[in-house]
Amino acid sequence: MSGTNENLILKYGEPGSIYPRNFTQSAAVGFYRSWKPILIQEGYYDFLLGFESYLEFQKKLSVLAEEPVGVSLALSCMVEVNVAGGILSHATRIQREEQSENLNPNAVGVLDSLWQAFRAGGSTKIFAVGVSEPGWETKLRKLSSTVKDEKLSGTKSFITNGAEADIIFWVIKSEEKNPVYLVRRYQNQTNPNLNSDASDISNQMIEESFHTDFTPLVTHLKLTLCEYPISPEDLVLENYGKLGMELRLKELLSLVSLLIGKIKKVSLENKLVNDEREKLKLWRDNFLGNCQGNPDADFLLSGFPFPTEDLLLALCKHWNLDSPKDLKSMDPDYQLFVWEDQFTQMLIQKKKRKLS
Repeated sequence: MSGTNENLILKYGEPGSIYPRNFTQSAAVGFYRSWKPILIQEGYYDFLLGFESYLEFQKKLSVLAEEPVGVSLALSCMVEVNVAGGILSHATRIQREEQSENLNPNAVGVLDSLWQAFRAGGSTKIFAVGVSEPGWETKLRKLSSTVKDEKLSGTKSFITNGAEADIIFWVIKSEEKNPVYLVRRYQNQTNPNLNSDASDISNQMIEESFHTDFTPLVTHLKLTLCEYPISPEDLVLENYGKLGMELRLKELLSLVSLLIGKIKKVSLENKLVNDEREKLKLWRDNFLGNCQGNPDADFLLSGFPFPTEDLLLALCKHWNLDSPKDLKSMDPDYQLFVWEDQFTQMLIQKKKRKLS
């Protein structure tokens, strides 16, 4: 566990390279995977393991995002911690609450093995989560992925970290619930759930990897499964349901921390930007300082919408721009901090109804 907040990119990076120092570039090893052992070493997953507070994790993200390469790395890390790690943590808590005689021993073993991805000493594993689907309109009830006769079919349109992932937590629709299954990516390998005479994974999995113009080092994946064989042990969570709101709010709060880090250099040039940055840092630190353990949806919603607007407007004034939407003309990464997606707008409306 690291006790310092030294910037990892400056400490371990190579000038002119997106990879760590002395790293041998390989087509098989992506950007996030190349850095993950260092992130583990420096304690970036300690919150998940119960060694530090959520606030300390957020502070680390801010420091990491101070360097251009660090914004992409911080985004990859925070998505895996908040979303994949959030699902794994929730599933583990449920497991511990259940009576031991009702537990599936195989499921227990699966969960225990997954935690090794966040600990030092093992092989590097990356988890991603598939929720978004074509036409789902951010409504879980409109998901079309299904499991029938132990075969999973469906399409996920935007899986962050997906092109580097070893395992994808796949959210499906099943009656009134949204179970989560483990989907293992076996590039150039056979799937152990398939019969030996039908082991060509290309028949069950169609992938399309892509990048965005913001945080371009982060990989994304569109993935279609067609009767992809799974086993009962692949069911990691019986209902994603309300957990989705907590995980999205964590992502948004982590974006606040990325914004704090990203604009540090600008804040050294402009007093208004510096003042607003300090106000946002103080708000975050005070808000999360009141949180003991894992911040749940109710706690996070109490501070939402997160107060980034004044800082974004200060940046607009610094560059003589009309609105935060125009910040992307200075750097595409600023698109991360202008939240116009349907789910976030739904959260804003939910908060307004709660206050009325």
